[in-house]
Amino acid sequence: MRRRLYLSTLLFLQLALIVKLTPPLAHALRVDAAPGMAPGGWPAMLQLVATAAAVAGTSLALIFPGLALSRHHRGGVLRFLGMPRWSVTLALLGAAVLGAGAMVLMLLPMVPVDVQMTAALIARPVVAGGLALATAGVLCAELMRRNLAPGHLSAPGSQGRSGRVEVTHPPELRTRSA
Repeated sequence: MRRRLYLSTLLFLQLALIVKLTPPLAHALRVDAAPGMAPGGWPAMLQLVATAAAVAGTSLALIFPGLALSRHHRGGVLRFLGMPRWSVTLALLGAAVLGAGAMVLMLLPMVPVDVQMTAALIARPVVAGGLALATAGVLCAELMRRNLAPGHLSAPGSQGRSGRVEVTHPPELRTRSA
């Protein structure tokens, strides 16, 4: 149950990052990077490389929950079991707060007019806080995940044994067959 909720949180967080962060980041890239504005030669090349680094870094930051989701899909239950419980709880709590804030914003037109502004002023920071908590929880969970060895398989041919231990040394304690 907890694993399914965490995987749902990854999907929800991926969508939220794309919807909430892509427009401001795209605007920042347009305004701050401004490719092609530097004079020709090496300054233009340096500006182009810096812009490419900004685009690549932004893309990786936005796709991180999707990458984690694909790793969980491939790794199965053992990948989830190695995560610290507190970070998974933080991610789930952040997703719940994010969902509650988004729900209030969606229902805003149905709220009485005299309460709309107050609800909007409360809901927007709740969405931002939930997004931050969910992102922090997922990042901590994925980065602090411990590797768990697969369960030990019993040695071949040991299924038919009775579980009896044979002692051979020292000779005086040697097991004798009856």
